[in-house]
Amino acid sequence: MLQLKELNLTKKQKYFMIVFMIGFLFKYNYMLLLIFNVPAITGIVLKNIFFTFLTGYLLAPLAKAKKGRASLLVVSILFTTLFMGNLWYNRHFGDYLSFIDVTTSEGVGSPVVLFRHIFKVWDIFFVIDIILLVILTFKARDTKSKGNIVALFTKSRIKRGTIVIILLLIFQIFTVNLLLGNHSPAELYSRSSAGFVNVYGLASLYLYEFHTSTYAAYLNIANKEVSTPIEEDRLDDKSLIDKNSNIIVIQLESLDEKIIDYRHNNRELTPFLNQLKNESLYAENFYSQHVNGSFDADFAFLTSLYPVNRNYSFREDDMSKFDSIVKLLKKRGYQTLAFHGNNKKFFHRYKAFPSLGFDRFYSREDFSSKDRIMDLEESYLGINDYDFFNQSLDYLEQADRPFFAYMITVSTHTPFTFYPESEIQKEYSDIDNPIVYDYFQSVSFLDKSLEMFFDQLQQRGLAENTLFIIYADHQAGIDEKEYTSSEEFVADENINQPEHIPLIIKYPAVQADVIKKTATTTDIAPTILDMMGIEQKPREFIGSSLLKGEQKPVPFIHELPQVLYKDHLFIKGLEGLEKVGHLKGTTKEGVELTKKDKNRILQIIDYMKAIMLKRRIDTQE
Repeated sequence: MLQLKELNLTKKQKYFMIVFMIGFLFKYNYMLLLIFNVPAITGIVLKNIFFTFLTGYLLAPLAKAKKGRASLLVVSILFTTLFMGNLWYNRHFGDYLSFIDVTTSEGVGSPVVLFRHIFKVWDIFFVIDIILLVILTFKARDTKSKGNIVALFTKSRIKRGTIVIILLLIFQIFTVNLLLGNHSPAELYSRSSAGFVNVYGLASLYLYEFHTSTYAAYLNIANKEVSTPIEEDRLDDKSLIDKNSNIIVIQLESLDEKIIDYRHNNRELTPFLNQLKNESLYAENFYSQHVNGSFDADFAFLTSLYPVNRNYSFREDDMSKFDSIVKLLKKRGYQTLAFHGNNKKFFHRYKAFPSLGFDRFYSREDFSSKDRIMDLEESYLGINDYDFFNQSLDYLEQADRPFFAYMITVSTHTPFTFYPESEIQKEYSDIDNPIVYDYFQSVSFLDKSLEMFFDQLQQRGLAENTLFIIYADHQAGIDEKEYTSSEEFVADENINQPEHIPLIIKYPAVQADVIKKTATTTDIAPTILDMMGIEQKPREFIGSSLLKGEQKPVPFIHELPQVLYKDHLFIKGLEGLEKVGHLKGTTKEGVELTKKDKNRILQIIDYMKAIMLKRRIDTQE
């Protein structure tokens, strides 16, 4: 290896290269270990050796001139930008920032979300090397003789260095790929992006994702036939609700299951929801499908399928080709209505909802700011929940009977500041943490909005013959000392943990009870059909009714697919499904997936990935 001493670098030039190397390797290794969770440590060690030789042979001579140091500074800044993007994306969404995310994601919304909900003070630590490099770029003196720099890049030295580096790279790729099963690049990427990075590196990953983002890259897959996973598709033919009952499904924004019955200073945060829970069927082990964004909840509920990581379904797929509960109810004489107080183009719902079968989609343009009751200006989220529900009442009253209404709230969206001052609860004034304070206030405002809505439905005679389904799109994602959203799972790896959310099923003639079966958003539509006495699910519905059947493992198709079964977590690695954690307070041992369950889960994962590609369309306008 070419040593720094051999280059006759000055002390500050040496410091520059040491800071550059340490800063780069620290961030690179952090990404591989904590963001990608690469499976082979050997790959990291060999990558570090490769980068050390690359720096010593080809980059270190650049430190002798200001222009060379400036070039390395630019490289460091660009890599740090990539690192910070991945760090913040991982902190908010639980995955790495892919090429697809950069080009198609809707982002996090308000900049306040980034600096208040994602940014941490200690993130400054990750740019200390940049600060030092800037200082050393201009403080270090250039080598007086330009010839000395040119001499270091002689053909023989470059040739020798290049040969060594190429041999190291080939050895690293061959060795690590052999450790991971000796797969082709395409097969390895389809099995595990973490494994792909472990073998081929970050740059190769982004180049490969750019390639696969083109139409030609997935054309062969799209033309292949895929079969629906074999699922039990028979429901009970006994109806629990009247034949012409209305159905109102309310998808609440960012509501943790923990919030139900939660008290602060002896005040219930959600007194109305608590009361409603006690009068309803309540699923106490219910988890969200939150893989890409909030629209995953829409997709999972309406199609009874599982969202797939890095697939923005409403934007990329032809939703008219999917079975949906909307189409089924429409065939049975229901008027189908969707309501959302935000811009209709958000998450491309304005295209997806009609394709899924909705007769009418009421969005921001259908709600009046002039007629609002709450003294609260609309934000980028649209209209507040109270006025959203209040103005939706007339639309519901005018609807044909029976109707199916799907309603999406917004007021409890990050950064949790979308509530009026007139509704501030004084009991929370002792909370110093602004995120927790605002979340509690916005949740209380949501609860009041729901109470008003139900009271008005009752007064207008719309509640007596109506099935209500209330659940959340996902958790709030708060992890603070004063309050944390998540259940605590004990896991061996840094993975996305299942998001525990409430599910309330309310119908006048159905007795209150607690459903203990572990389930997810994908299971809501089959549950509604089961309550209606519809014996046959649509062919593609993978979910199962919460009211029947034995406990099944629940999959979440993240970048690293995982399974929740009897409070234990499993992940899909290169060698199949393996246990990695369990809910705190439960026994670590004693729960395993059967061979049948493993095959079912793997079949579902493969099917969902294939079907999403098969139904992808060109969305360029």
